[in-house]
Amino acid sequence: MAEDLSSVTFGFCDNGFFIPLARRLAQSGARVLYHNLSWQKSNPQLSDGIIGDGFPDIECALDIWAVKYEVDCFVFPDVGNMGMQKELANQGFPVWGAKGGMKPEIDREFFMKKLAELGLDVPPYKKVVGLTALKDYLKDKKDIWIKVSRWRGTWETKHWRSWKQDGHKFDLWAVLFGGAKELISFLCFDKIDSKIEIGADTLNVDGHFPEYVLHGIEKKDESYFSAVTKRKDMPQEILNIMEAFGPYFAAEQYRNQFCMEVKVTEEASYFIDWTGRGGLPSTGSQILAIENLPEVILAGAHGEFIEPEYNCKFTAECMVKVHGESNSWETLDIPDELKPFLMLSDCCEVDGQAWWPGGNDELEDVGWLVATGDTPTETAHLMNQLADMLPDGANACVESLADIIREVEEMEANGIPFTDAPMPDPEIVLEPST
Repeated sequence: MAEDLSSVTFGFCDNGFFIPLARRLAQSGARVLYHNLSWQKSNPQLSDGIIGDGFPDIECALDIWAVKYEVDCFVFPDVGNMGMQKELANQGFPVWGAKGGMKPEIDREFFMKKLAELGLDVPPYKKVVGLTALKDYLKDKKDIWIKVSRWRGTWETKHWRSWKQDGHKFDLWAVLFGGAKELISFLCFDKIDSKIEIGADTLNVDGHFPEYVLHGIEKKDESYFSAVTKRKDMPQEILNIMEAFGPYFAAEQYRNQFCMEVKVTEEASYFIDWTGRGGLPSTGSQILAIENLPEVILAGAHGEFIEPEYNCKFTAECMVKVHGESNSWETLDIPDELKPFLMLSDCCEVDGQAWWPGGNDELEDVGWLVATGDTPTETAHLMNQLADMLPDGANACVESLADIIREVEEMEANGIPFTDAPMPDPEIVLEPST
C-alpha cells in the first residue's frame, strides 16, 4: 500500500498536460507546488497563466525558483527544460525527469542515428532540407510519412498520399513556415508494410526497467488498451529495444516514464516513436493502476528504484472531446463519481467545475477517460459505463476500442501474444452499457 508522504513537497513543472499526475501525487498526502511553464511571456495572458489553478489539492507556484528550497523533489513529466532539470540536479535536488534522455524525442535525426549505433533496425528515410527540396522529392512519391524535429506544435507527423491528392498543400506549408521555409529539415519515411504495431508503456530509473510493464496498443488520438505484463513475457521485439537502450538511460540519469511504438514486419522491427515523457495515452492508466506511484517517483528522483505495484490486470483509455468555439471558454460540470476516472488537461477549476480558457483555436481534446479491470471484458464494460456518465457536450472515443480488439486478434494470429485472457467481441464497445 502507498505510504503517507505528508512531509514531502513536490515541485511539479508542467505545460498543462499532466495536471492529473500532479493531483495523484497530492492524493498521497504530499504538498504539490504546481508550476505552469508555459505562461512566462513578456505579455502573459490569463489563458496561459490560469492553467492548473483552482484545484483544491494542489498549489500554483508562479516562480518555481522562488520556492525551490521548500521542494523535496522536482517532477518534470514532459519533454523540454533539459537544462533546468540538469541544473537542479547539479544543485543537489532530486529530479524526476528525462534530462538528456529526452533528446531522441525532440531530435528525430539523433534518434535514427542512435538506433543504428545500437544495432537496431532503422526505418528507411530520406532527410530533405527546405520546402522547395521537399516538393522536388515528393513529386513522384506515394505513401510517405513526413516528420520534423522539435516543432511538433507547428508540424505534427503528416501522411503524404500522392502529388495528385496532397500537392496543393505546399501553398499552405509555405505560409506555415514563412521566411524559414527553406531552413526546415524534413525526415521522409517510406511506408512500413505492416498491420502489426506493438507498444510498451513503462518507466525507467537510471537504466532499470520494472518487472511489470503495460503492453499497450493504441488507436492514435482515440483509444488505448493495455495488459499488465511481466517484462520477460513481452514480445522479443520490445525486449531487444529495452536491452539496447538501458545503458543510454543509465548514462543520462533518465528517471521518467517511457513509451515506445514498434512496427513489426517479417524482416524487421522498427522502433518508430520514442516518448521520453509521460505517455498520452498511458499516463492515466499508470495513475489508476499503480498503487504506489508517488513512492516510485519520489524514490526514482533520488536514483532509487522500487517496483510499481499494480492493482489490476488491464486498462483502457479513450480520448474525451468537447467541441468548443474559437476564443470561447468552455466548461464541464463533472459528476463526482466520474472524477477519479477522467484525466483532464490544460484546464483550471472554478467552483468545482472544470474550465478551459478561451484561445485562438477551437477546443477539442480535453483529456482521457480511464477504466481498469481484471479481465478485458470487465475493463470494456466499465469504459462503456463511464462514457455514459460524461456530461452533455463531452464524448469519448469508445467505439475505436473495437479496432484495437481486432488488432490484438491480428497480433496473436501472427505469433505475438497479448494476453491469455479471452478478449471480448469488438461489438462490446458498440453496445449500450447495462
